[in-house]
Amino acid sequence: MDYKTGENGWTKAKAATPLLAGDVVRTQENSFAIVKFLENSVLRVQEKSEVTISGEIAKGEFSKNVYLQRGEVGFQVKKRPNEKFEFSTPTSVASIRGTGGLLIAGQDSNDVLILGSGLVDFKNLISNIILKVKGGQTAFSMSDGSIKVEDSSPEDKRLLHQGSADSSKSEGSNQGGSKTDSSTSTSGITLGLTLSAPIGKEGQDLAVTVEISQASITIDSLKNSVSDFSLYYRPKTEQPYKIIKVKLTDRSTKFTIPASDVSAPNIQVYAEIKLQDGSQFSSPAASPESNPIIFAVQSAQKNELRIPFTDPGGKRKTMVIEYK
Repeated sequence: MDYKTGENGWTKAKAATPLLAGDVVRTQENSFAIVKFLENSVLRVQEKSEVTISGEIAKGEFSKNVYLQRGEVGFQVKKRPNEKFEFSTPTSVASIRGTGGLLIAGQDSNDVLILGSGLVDFKNLISNIILKVKGGQTAFSMSDGSIKVEDSSPEDKRLLHQGSADSSKSEGSNQGGSKTDSSTSTSGITLGLTLSAPIGKEGQDLAVTVEISQASITIDSLKNSVSDFSLYYRPKTEQPYKIIKVKLTDRSTKFTIPASDVSAPNIQVYAEIKLQDGSQFSSPAASPESNPIIFAVQSAQKNELRIPFTDPGGKRKTMVIEYK
């Protein structure tokens, strides 16, 4: 990966290189770059791509723009209040409302937006036509000014998974963020669970928050129905899980993993809720014990962050970022 600032020439980027507003990032064949914003939004700049990162504050609103000159960029945006986050190409603008997807600046200025979750206003700059794109849909913005939206095809979903800025999450891992699962019991009750945690520090308590993000019954009714609410965790794959049990009292519950059990490079967790009728919900929803959520933990010896990823050839690798 290379980057340049202002009128300066291209420079080879090192791990954890800070970027300024207006900096340009490019990738070559068989390479990619991960760009992380302070609020934890993440970009995955695919091979043979070039993007310009911009930001400014105007009238109390922080405006960010990622301009994709060519190539593909996967994104997972965590939009904050009073913030505007846009992706643009020579042909299109995508206004993001907190979502994940893949934007492709194709040949002849024909753009493709594949949305995994959330909602996007997608605008064709030639005709000024704006269409709303929802999670599970693909939009096409053409150089003749036309624009259309349709349900994502299996091939679109494959491209989205391959190029996602958050692809590690879909495989059950998470680097200081959140993971959501929903499922329905045989009694017809639906629950959605979201797990989140900051990047942990070795030898310090780690707070994992489990939120009831979706429920087909009221929280008060759910409280009376829950027989067991547990967080399972382990520092290493070969170790048995330890359990923290609490009483469900609110929509959001914090579990504290003790410092003695928090060690680098990560910690594996899953949450489970059991109802009195025997129904059971977990996050991840499928095989949580063998497919846990993984939260990153910084080493006490040095500031280090390990990010698992899949390279363009499909191989699993780990990026190690050291910083001061």
